[in-house]
Amino acid sequence: MVNEAGLNEVGIDGTPKRLHPATMLIAIIRGAPSTLLGLPAILAVTSSMKLVVVLAIAAAAFLGAAALRWIAWRRFTYALTDDAVVIESGVLSRNRRTIPYERMADVGIEQRPLQRLFGLATLTLETGGAGQDEGKLDSVSITEAERLRAVLRRQRASASVPENTSPQVGQQIDPAPVPDASVLFAMTTGRVLLSGLFNFSLVWIAVGLGALQFLRPLLRSTLGIDEDMVWRVITTGDGMIHPDSIGAWAMTITMGAAIVLVLGVVAGVVRTAMRDYGFVLSGDGADAGRMRRVRGLLTRSEAVIALPRVQLAAIDTGPVRRRLGWQRLRGQLLSGDGTDGRQDLAPLARPVEIDWLLEALRLRRVDPADMAPVSRRHVWRALLRGIALPALVIAAAALWRVEALFALPLLLPLLALTLLRRKYHRYALDGDLLQVQRGVVGRTTWVVPIARIQSITLSRGWLQRQLGLASVLIDTAGASLFDGPDIHDLNEPDAAKLVADLVRCMEVRRAVR
Repeated sequence: MVNEAGLNEVGIDGTPKRLHPATMLIAIIRGAPSTLLGLPAILAVTSSMKLVVVLAIAAAAFLGAAALRWIAWRRFTYALTDDAVVIESGVLSRNRRTIPYERMADVGIEQRPLQRLFGLATLTLETGGAGQDEGKLDSVSITEAERLRAVLRRQRASASVPENTSPQVGQQIDPAPVPDASVLFAMTTGRVLLSGLFNFSLVWIAVGLGALQFLRPLLRSTLGIDEDMVWRVITTGDGMIHPDSIGAWAMTITMGAAIVLVLGVVAGVVRTAMRDYGFVLSGDGADAGRMRRVRGLLTRSEAVIALPRVQLAAIDTGPVRRRLGWQRLRGQLLSGDGTDGRQDLAPLARPVEIDWLLEALRLRRVDPADMAPVSRRHVWRALLRGIALPALVIAAAALWRVEALFALPLLLPLLALTLLRRKYHRYALDGDLLQVQRGVVGRTTWVVPIARIQSITLSRGWLQRQLGLASVLIDTAGASLFDGPDIHDLNEPDAAKLVADLVRCMEVRRAVR
């Protein structure tokens, strides 16, 4: 049936539509910073011209840029057909993308500061096939974005109907109802700020040093402050550090370290508040098979996480967070907003909240006391890899200056970490799940559904062969190349048995499917 607006019952008419006209203004504002960067060169070129000529050139450039923006806006269209979303774009080279509803995994809505000012939003369509968003509508009104999301969810549900239950010709399909969302996890403002205290960042320190370098001529000309003056104050003017200036030197270092610490903490709190303010993770019902995450202060983003795309769960905790009883939960997806394909599910949560979210993900974790440790010979390999090289460097330096031996106490922390590494490196095979724990200072626990494992590698390096050890490397879709649920330094028979058990479980799971 079609209503007066030309839409059928699920809101599809197949007519191409354009983005909101304010998209052109937003694009011009976004491009302003790059124009400002080229302003010195522009001023240098136009310095010898008359003001009228300069204004005429600027007006012509603005009108030309506006015309190009208008043409690009005019040529970008999107349409909802009976079985796919069709997006056409391009001025000289035309692109036509067709995204079938059945391949659609995520439909996300994001609002950046400028978009929120104009009441607009960006709608992203993700299939996971290419590891990135295959369709993006930037920008549409927030009402249109919500309407499109509802229509696309209904169409995806209809496209998922099995063939043996397909309706007869002329029979109407009732769109799948959207279940009420239930909040699974939410962060108050206080918890967001507390999370920022654990996210020490040096980003703003680098920005501050860059600004100081840029303002150095101004400080020298107005206040007479430069690095030479500071050095003269510390060294009492002759370039040599004297006993009476050691206290000033120590005070300078202490104050500098304190400033670095404060700036790092403040930067971490600000970055965390900007990213995680209003963090809410909700479920779309027991049978919907997806979660929705909303967060952000200036940029308000919404991500839909389909449970079948969750490859594993990673539980992280640092020394301070662990002492205070806090943990972080992330889910690794087929594709995500980061290079390692991981999405934050609970940036700062109690263990009981983590267990509740794992249950919602249809996962569970094993008590570390019930997990099996790796081989005792793991300590010898860790010693050779982590202690031998620094010890050789100190010994070589001692041949030149005997005072280098005073650096030997620096090896004690490395030795302690090496001895503790085996204690916290454990694994467990629990039914259809593999759980791996690793790390001393920063500790991570991976919970991996065996059905999601893509490949299993039995690795034996030269040193491992001498010690009779082997590592089991686990690969899942979207995993990082450097950090994953790998199990290092098992006894060779134990490693072979674990691989055989994993392969058998994978074959059983495939047979059940």
